[in-house]
Amino acid sequence: MARPAETAPPRRRTGPMHWFLFNSACVAASVALMWFAPVAPLPAFLRGPVFVTSALVIPLALVLVPGVLLRHVTHKKTPKLAIGALVVALPAAIVLAIITREAGDERGLEKRGRWTEAVVVDVDNGTTDECTLRTRDGREISPRMTDGCDPEQVEPGDKLRVLYDPEGAAGPLEDEDTEVDLDPGAYKGMIGGLAALIVVAGTWGCVGVSRGEK
Repeated sequence: MARPAETAPPRRRTGPMHWFLFNSACVAASVALMWFAPVAPLPAFLRGPVFVTSALVIPLALVLVPGVLLRHVTHKKTPKLAIGALVVALPAAIVLAIITREAGDERGLEKRGRWTEAVVVDVDNGTTDECTLRTRDGREISPRMTDGCDPEQVEPGDKLRVLYDPEGAAGPLEDEDTEVDLDPGAYKGMIGGLAALIVVAGTWGCVGVSRGEK
């Protein structure tokens, strides 16, 4: 007697709520990591991996995870709008990580910042202008300063009055006038707007790609 042909179990469909939660979790993780790295602050050996995770790994995950999970879905026509939404979410997530880090830096300086007269040791005029600074007693200020390090205006030996973080977590800021204006709350609108854009675009893109041929 012939055995009935075995049928493969139906694929479990990933619905809109699953994709909404996935994108929301990615955004929340990125914001939390980039905020707490300078504010907490996290140990020095964790700050590099945290930045890479938030500014590179999580943005790529927003595109690669649906790409892998939905690779079996076939379409009569390429869902250009859905793919475009996922493409939008990628750079938006990178910008979100950078802006959140700037807000976290300012909050860290609010909590622990100290003023000092620093000496410029080195100026790197690469893709991002950076200055290596040392305090009067010879201690290097970490991380390197990126704000106000135009090589046409700053050179080794110059003295700058800067606000720096003794913990080395928040980036130093130069005193251009009489006081550095720290306002981490000013970033709330940008962070919230980018977060909403990523969640909406990511969810819409994932749902659109998951709707294949019937």
